[in-house]
Amino acid sequence: MTRTEYKNQHAKEHYERINFTFQKGLKDTIKKAASEMNVSVNEYLSLLVLDDMVSGSSRIAKKRQGFSDEQRAMLDSWQVGKKYQDMIEDFNFTKGEGYFIRLKKGFINDVTGSRIILCEKMHDMRMTINKSHKVNV
Repeated sequence: MTRTEYKNQHAKEHYERINFTFQKGLKDTIKKAASEMNVSVNEYLSLLVLDDMVSGSSRIAKKRQGFSDEQRAMLDSWQVGKKYQDMIEDFNFTKGEGYFIRLKKGFINDVTGSRIILCEKMHDMRMTINKSHKVNV
């Protein structure tokens, strides 16, 4: 058995594969985050999942229960209207990447054609989020 065959057999016996699908543009952001932590993308994503499982407290589950007063204050400081705040599942801001907003399922943004809004400037984010609405099914 060659070294490659051995490694493939070992991986088959000891590991399982899960494929992630992300919206275009997020792959490089994830690679950069992993690189800054000096870990592979696989290790970075694994650590995120395992952290939730080990802690027994998922940040995503908490966000789905609603935003904290601090998070609401941040959206207010961005001048995001209450109507649009209620459509948001998650959001973030970093100096390097700008404003990231993910809408809840059942909502879409006409500018991006998806649930994801990514803008460098606050003005652009405000103009873009105003084009969000419930999906007519």
